[in-house]
Amino acid sequence: MGFWHDLRLAARRLRGSPGFTAAAVLSLGLGIGASTTVFGLVDALLLRPLPVADPGTVVAVYTSDFSGPAHGATSYPDYLAFRDSGAFDGLVAYTMAPLGLAGEGAGRVWSEIVTGDYFTTLGIPVARGRGLTPADDRPGAPAVVVLSHALWQRAFGGDAGVAGRTVTLSGRPFTVVGVAGPGFSGLTRGLAMDLWVPMAARPALTGDPRVLENRGERGLMLLGRLREGRPAVAQARLHALAQSLRAQYPQEWTDVRQEARRISLLPEWQARIQPMLSGPVNAFLALLAAIVLLVLLAACANVATLFLARLVRRRREVAVRLSLGAGRGRLVRQFVCETLLVAILGGALGVALAFGAAEAVAAMRLPLPVTLTLDLRPDLRVLGFAVGMSLLAGVALGLFPSLQASRVDVLPGLKDAGGRWGRSRLRGAFVVSQIALSLVLLSGALLFVRGLDRAAAIDPGFDAGPVLAVPADLVLSGCDEGRTAAYQQRLIERVSALPGVEAVALASNVHLDPLSSMRRGLAVQGYVPAADEDMEVHSAAVGAGFFDALRLPIVRGRAFTADDRPGRPLVAIVNESFARRYFPGQDPLGRRLSTRGDEGPFLEVVGVARDAKYATLGESPRPFFYVPFVQDFRFVQSVGSFLPATVLVRTAGDPAGDAAAIRQAVQDLDATVSLSPPRPLVDLLGLSVLPTRVAGVALGAFGALGLGLAALGLSGVVAQSVAQRTREFGVRLALGAGRGHVVRLALSEGAWLVAIGAGAGLVVALALARGAAGFLYGLPPSDPLTFTVAVAVLMAVALGASFLPARRAGRVDPAASLRSE
Repeated sequence: MGFWHDLRLAARRLRGSPGFTAAAVLSLGLGIGASTTVFGLVDALLLRPLPVADPGTVVAVYTSDFSGPAHGATSYPDYLAFRDSGAFDGLVAYTMAPLGLAGEGAGRVWSEIVTGDYFTTLGIPVARGRGLTPADDRPGAPAVVVLSHALWQRAFGGDAGVAGRTVTLSGRPFTVVGVAGPGFSGLTRGLAMDLWVPMAARPALTGDPRVLENRGERGLMLLGRLREGRPAVAQARLHALAQSLRAQYPQEWTDVRQEARRISLLPEWQARIQPMLSGPVNAFLALLAAIVLLVLLAACANVATLFLARLVRRRREVAVRLSLGAGRGRLVRQFVCETLLVAILGGALGVALAFGAAEAVAAMRLPLPVTLTLDLRPDLRVLGFAVGMSLLAGVALGLFPSLQASRVDVLPGLKDAGGRWGRSRLRGAFVVSQIALSLVLLSGALLFVRGLDRAAAIDPGFDAGPVLAVPADLVLSGCDEGRTAAYQQRLIERVSALPGVEAVALASNVHLDPLSSMRRGLAVQGYVPAADEDMEVHSAAVGAGFFDALRLPIVRGRAFTADDRPGRPLVAIVNESFARRYFPGQDPLGRRLSTRGDEGPFLEVVGVARDAKYATLGESPRPFFYVPFVQDFRFVQSVGSFLPATVLVRTAGDPAGDAAAIRQAVQDLDATVSLSPPRPLVDLLGLSVLPTRVAGVALGAFGALGLGLAALGLSGVVAQSVAQRTREFGVRLALGAGRGHVVRLALSEGAWLVAIGAGAGLVVALALARGAAGFLYGLPPSDPLTFTVAVAVLMAVALGASFLPARRAGRVDPAASLRSE
């Protein structure tokens, strides 16, 4: 009964101080909202189980890569051996691939190519019709497809009779047999799949009839259910199987260290993010968590400062109640109820902000060929986190100021003399921590902004200026080799004839597009690699005119020409780093290399291109080579199964203005070719600096928030100090002190807090900045200009916030202040 009475009393007191209540609730709401949003991201990426039935019994199965990493993909023949090993009650394989959808809703769609037991083994829900079955995955079986619920709604209008309809995928007919449940979008976290087709269709869709027979074609991810749930027994069986496979297939099952490849199991909770990506993802989440923790601490410090100042003003009330026999415990409970109520209101505001942030993230559209899908809306786990944070903040924020306030001496308190209690070291510590945290956030934001400036000044080695990138998914549209070659020739002729077009070229992948990187195994004639040397090199298949379109100089030899076509000698162009590494001190022209092993066929080096940036602007020079787009159709086809072939068009004017005419010209050639909207190449290249841009925006927003909270807290401290030192200032003014001197004296307390906080924040910021070096594009993490500007901005804002309350000290009426005492 006493608690509810205290809670009602706290509500009345807070209603009586709307300004104080609004400031405290807003401060805490922003901090809890930011932390709840980031926890929602962690929950969506790491904590939510895979969308399968009984995920606790599911394991991911990996085969180590040729270059050594343990968690690589698997080939289809190896999958069959794993499935039949006796270690699993069920084992499914799947891989992600884009396809071209013709007809209504035509365009690029993303699929998972899966084994026939995918739906039954994993317990995937089906909303309409049925899922795939093992019978659908047999050679010669009718081609069938299961649609995602989103694609069913988007492309087919939610047609209840969609089962049985025929759709054309990459030029081939498929019969729709079902629609997956609305909550299922595939097994690749963060990416939305549009449909599922059986593994038996993979040879036809990729154009490679041996893709299911080639033990070196490792592109499948595996999920299984352990037999009797005994991982140790399963791992032992798989280890013996790996030794047996190496004995049978030594070339495919021996890695670069001349050791046997390994088969490893990971429980479902460790495989929610692909293990090779878990390091960067966890680092990014840790950075976000550190940022919002700083913001939350700053918000809590601000609220604690506000409450402590409020309790200082209530010292006479506290003294009266103590003199009447009230216990300290009762007083502390009442004060904690006030902070608890503010924390609950702040938590409710934080949850509302988290829902708003989730909607904003869902509405974001990045220039990516895949649809990102992360449901950040708070679920019960996230809501529980928000409630826990609110209660913890309420108790913690109320306890320390309340214990401080309840120690008031009764006699001075009855006289309303604040004494040392009014100049609490605890309150100063809160303000110092706010200022330090604000400097850390502010300097981090400035570092990333300066890093972006540095990135803009980096020479990528080519000119992306007036170049338009037009995705043209030839393979996705079901084109065979002859049709593709004819289409390419007519495409170049048609687009080249458009007004203002200076150069046109096809490319399998685009430099600095982070999703457009491709590596190929390499053998260089006359070069003996080290025992553990990685001989996989980044490459691209490009058409004649590519180097003109990008203004990428050929420093030696020649560029590709129209004569580099099928039936002519195989050729390649290497970059300067390639020549230095594999042909040191030699003329690279005429040297030979192979992408299919030591036995060839070999490609002759006919040119050396200038080094460029291929994956990121901050990368060091790396070997790279180019092959003619039309000479190696299988390579282009294998790339096209994941990446769209791209038409690069250099125009004399604004490429965005020419986009419609170019797309229409391409579409007029063949309406079955699936096209995504053309985009300026510079927009695609912006993806390479996206992590730095996101970090800069996040730190800037949180830094501004933290700075505002610090300014508010500092202003409150100085205002409280002025109120408590009114008699002192009156005496000074009565004795002849100037009003400017009194203002400076009032400012001194705030100035000391700012100096201490800035010093502490500078030390922490310099220590943390080293971890961001990889995002700064060569900018030193301890960049003097950045930290000088950060400290100057902090000082200006903090002292500006202190000046307004300090100015009141110079306006004190000496006679009135002396009479009040």
